[in-house]
Amino acid sequence: MSVTFTDEKLVTWEAYASSGNFGLAIRPRIVFNCLSDPALRARFVQLHGDEADAEEQLHEYDEERLRQMLRDSEELE
Repeated sequence: MSVTFTDEKLVTWEAYASSGNFGLAIRPRIVFNCLSDPALRARFVQLHGDEADAEEQLHEYDEERLRQMLRDSEELE
């Protein structure tokens, strides 16, 4: 399940948990997809644990924590 939030520039993002490389449960990611500007590439951060841990953490974070993670994220290639 995704979480929607707005960054400092009033751009709307969707964040969701995803599995790690090759669909493995290890090294899950939180992916950020821009809803208000489809031209912006998706971004991600890697977490420790498994995808279920990432999903749980995602829903516990407040918007400020999500904004910080977005600032620290890498572009998805």
